[in-house]
Amino acid sequence: MLSSEMDDTINILLVDDQPENLLTLEAVLSEENYNLVKAGSGEEALRYLLKHDFAVIVLDVQMPGMDGFQTAKLIKAREKTKHIPIIFISANSKETNHLFAGYSVGAMDYMVKPFVPQILKSKIEGFVSLYISNKTLQTQTRLLHQKTHELEKMNSELLRVTYSLSKAEAQARVIHETSIDSMVTFNDEGRILAVNPAVETMFGYQGDALIGQDITRLLPFLSDMENNGVGIHGKYIVGKLTEVQPKRMDGSTFDAEIQIGEAIIEEARIFACTISDITERKRTERALLQAKERAEIAARAKSEFLAMMSHEIRTPMNGVIGMTDLLLETGLSEEQQEYADIIRRSGDALVAIINDILDISKMESGRMELEEQPFNLKGLIEEALDLFTAKSKEYDLEMIYCVTPDLPAWFSGDTTRLRQILMNLVGNAVKFTERGGVYILVDKIQEDDELMEIRFCVKDTGIGIPPDKVEHLFKPFSQLDSSMTRKYGGTGLGLAICKNLVELMGGRIYVETPEEGQGTMFIFTLLLAPYHNPDVLEFEESKNRDVATEGYEQPVSFQSLIAEDRLAAGSPHTDQGSARKRVLVAEDNVINQRLIGCMLGKLEIDMDLAENGAAAVDLALQNRYDLILMDMQMPVMDGLEACRLIQSKDENAPPVVAMTANVLDDDKNKCIEAGMQSVLTKPLKIKQLRNLLNECFNSNQDMKL
Repeated sequence: MLSSEMDDTINILLVDDQPENLLTLEAVLSEENYNLVKAGSGEEALRYLLKHDFAVIVLDVQMPGMDGFQTAKLIKAREKTKHIPIIFISANSKETNHLFAGYSVGAMDYMVKPFVPQILKSKIEGFVSLYISNKTLQTQTRLLHQKTHELEKMNSELLRVTYSLSKAEAQARVIHETSIDSMVTFNDEGRILAVNPAVETMFGYQGDALIGQDITRLLPFLSDMENNGVGIHGKYIVGKLTEVQPKRMDGSTFDAEIQIGEAIIEEARIFACTISDITERKRTERALLQAKERAEIAARAKSEFLAMMSHEIRTPMNGVIGMTDLLLETGLSEEQQEYADIIRRSGDALVAIINDILDISKMESGRMELEEQPFNLKGLIEEALDLFTAKSKEYDLEMIYCVTPDLPAWFSGDTTRLRQILMNLVGNAVKFTERGGVYILVDKIQEDDELMEIRFCVKDTGIGIPPDKVEHLFKPFSQLDSSMTRKYGGTGLGLAICKNLVELMGGRIYVETPEEGQGTMFIFTLLLAPYHNPDVLEFEESKNRDVATEGYEQPVSFQSLIAEDRLAAGSPHTDQGSARKRVLVAEDNVINQRLIGCMLGKLEIDMDLAENGAAAVDLALQNRYDLILMDMQMPVMDGLEACRLIQSKDENAPPVVAMTANVLDDDKNKCIEAGMQSVLTKPLKIKQLRNLLNECFNSNQDMKL
């Protein structure tokens, strides 16, 4: 039974590997009121010492494993047990080295077997008495410390009461003395009463050199902060951070921020001013401003370069594509028709690349803006699918879409950008799919009072995407196969544009690909507002009243609508007996002059030509035209200035439509602001021109054809 450290029983540790020796020691000490703890080895003895306190240790020297000397050495190495007296008992009586080894490891005594019991008892009694005395001393010391602590606490309270120093005052003193900001106290006359050590570092004044000096020595502008308004209390504007230029001892100034506080102490008005050095902050702000300006200059230069390159490329492409359109409408052989069609498709592909580069540039610069307008969801999907009808028929691909019936027919959003996303995804699906089909599924995820979260899934049965390539999908100019022998072309901008547009419209886009060679599914979500217009909904309901529904409405082919439009449109319609329309064309490029002239001739429109803006103004004021087609960039006078002059000098001026290779939104806005009715972007196509003329001529009763 072991006694705890708080018990009055005395613990004595007996250590011997021979049980009979332990019994002998126990018999010798049994008459005393000791708690005898027996250990059969050095290791067991150490375990007892880790948990309990002992008055004395009787330790055999010769033990297997860890002998008495090793055990004693470990006991003396431990802070808690190093003061416990050790009595060695050994059968070696004549070995001096043995005795010396015992005392060298910390033994207090050394006895030789067989020992005299009474001598052992006497020695242990002496050590126990010493142990009891130490315990008593420790208890008294602990009580003394407790009393001392109580006295110190009472003394601390007495000092607090005696000096009446509040905690707030002490904190204020510490802050005042250790703050890196300068703190200056001055009176109503502007005389400095006190400063903190930071003033010496910030201003260069030594010690108390500023005491009694005028505050304007540090803050020469302080009079500017005085309250001069009627009804304003206090001498200075207090509690407000103000940026100023304080003055150092050497006359130099620096950027700082000050704040003034005011107090009344014993009927005297005292002001406290905190001065913070903001030199580094202002330097950083200036550096950031310069970096921002450099970035803006670089962004403007990039935009201007792209606009210029777009204009310079589109101008010759206008001639290539426009003349090809005209060529295709002449009597060509089958071989010639094929060659001309290749030229047109190649030109269209080049223009598409230019448009993609401009789009990604606008998105990166944050200049892309969305337009809200109502659109029919199914009609939009059909348009995207029908644009790839020819390609899908070539590979015998299915082109199917499904819109769940819980979605409304009409939404409000940017129909142009949504169509662009679908066209990019469907175009990719068709390009990488040689058999099977392309499928679009649209359903609703959730909705609130104003918006619906719509999910679009574009799935194909094509070659799929390797898992290690997925992370590169939405990066600009990234190609999954960039080798010289790659099968599929493209700039790698389509998916990057899709990602930017989807995020701009408040959604997200990601890809799911089950296994390589098993197809791909692109999924994107958008937040769209349902469009509620009774007239539109009633028209839509009557149009689709007889259309069968099986989860979604049977689509009306967009190609059929195009075919109907082509039948209806050969040239801008004119009433029988009416005069031919007359158009003024302002264009400086010879090829473009020839192109627009041929197109208008085929459409049976008379044309006058002006080679610059000034000539266009003269002709417009001298003759009567039904429409003016105005290039933006021309020598002598540009198209914008010419349009303004024509409309300012002629109240009945005809509509002006811009013809330009500049396709940035800023350029289009400039045209509208100058008074132009619309913008016709180059390269021109005859169908594009025909639609514009029909729209312009049919918008005016006086000009109706």
